[in-house]
Amino acid sequence: MTETVIDRRTFLVATVTGLVRAGLADAQSEVTRPVVSEASSPLEVITPTAADGYRGQAVLRKPPGRGPFPAIVWIHGGITTRSLAQLESMARDLATPSRFLAAGYVFVAPTYRSRDVDPQTTVSLEDSLAVVEYLRNLPYVDRRSVMVCGCSGGGDLALEVAARTNICGVVAEEPASVVMSGIFNANLPKKGERYTPEDGMFMLENGARYYTAEFQTILRAKIAKIKCPILIVQGDVNRRELPINRFNADVLIPELRAAGKQLDIRSYPGQAHCFCSASGLPRPGGSAAPASWPAAALKAFEDIDAFCRRHARTKPKAIDATLIKHAAVKQGPISQ
Repeated sequence: MTETVIDRRTFLVATVTGLVRAGLADAQSEVTRPVVSEASSPLEVITPTAADGYRGQAVLRKPPGRGPFPAIVWIHGGITTRSLAQLESMARDLATPSRFLAAGYVFVAPTYRSRDVDPQTTVSLEDSLAVVEYLRNLPYVDRRSVMVCGCSGGGDLALEVAARTNICGVVAEEPASVVMSGIFNANLPKKGERYTPEDGMFMLENGARYYTAEFQTILRAKIAKIKCPILIVQGDVNRRELPINRFNADVLIPELRAAGKQLDIRSYPGQAHCFCSASGLPRPGGSAAPASWPAAALKAFEDIDAFCRRHARTKPKAIDATLIKHAAVKQGPISQ
C-alpha cells in the first residue's frame, strides 16, 4: 500500500519542462490533450443490456486495429442519468478519455439509471455491470484486461462493480463511499422531490458518527468481495467545500486496509472535486483554472495509466501518431 502526494513544485517543474519542449510563449499552453481522428476512432453508441432486460447507453471509442486491447470503463459522477450528448462530449472532448484512447485503450463512457428516488437501488450498479459484460464479449477486447474507473458517485459504482465481478483493477477518484456503505439511503430527509448529492453532504465531515454497526456490516461485506487492486485518486483530504475525502479517510480507506486489500492512494493538493475526470478544466461558469489544474489531471492520468499497465494482462500500445493532433487544455471559464 502506497500513498503519494504531488506538490506544487512538481507542477512547476512540469510546466517549465513542457514550455521548453514545445517552445511556447505562455504557461497556459503548456498542457495539451491528444485529439484523435474520428475517422480512425469513431464514437460508437452501444446499448449494454442489464440483467433485468433494461437497455442502457454508452459511448465507445477504440484504437484502430483488431486488438486485443485493454479497456477502460469510466463511470460519470452524480446519481442521475447523463444524456447521449454529454457522453459523446466526454469521450470526444475531455483530455483524460482522449489520453486513454491515444495510449491504446478502448474507452467507454456509460451512463446508468438514476438513483435519486432511492440512493440504495441496485439499478445503477446493474447497468454498470452490463457495460463490463458487453466489453468482455467484444472480439477486440481482452476480457481479462477491463479496468473500471469513476469519480464521486461513479467511483462508488466502480468499487461496487469490483465487489460483484472480477476485473483487473478499479480506479476510484474521490468515491462517494457514503453511498456504498448504505449510509446515504431513502430514510434520510431530502430538500426536494428527489435526492441530490447535497442531501448527504452533512454526513461527510464526521463519518465515524454515522458509520454505525449496521453500515459497518454492509460496507465490510462488499469490501470482502473485491479481489482486484484498487487505486484511489484524490485532492486534499481536508478540502472544506466538499469533505468527501475526509469521509473516505475516516471510513473507506481504514476498512480497505483492515481487509488487506491491494491499495494505492494518490493525492494531488489544491484540486477541485473530480479534477481528473474533468481533465483539469474549470467548472462551468467558474473563474479561470489555476495553472496546476490541467497539470494535475495530466499527472493523475499518468499515474492511472501506470496502474492499469501493471495490472492489465494485455498492455496498451500507443496509436499511430499521424492520427493524432494536439490541442491546449483550456484554463478559462467554460459554458454550461
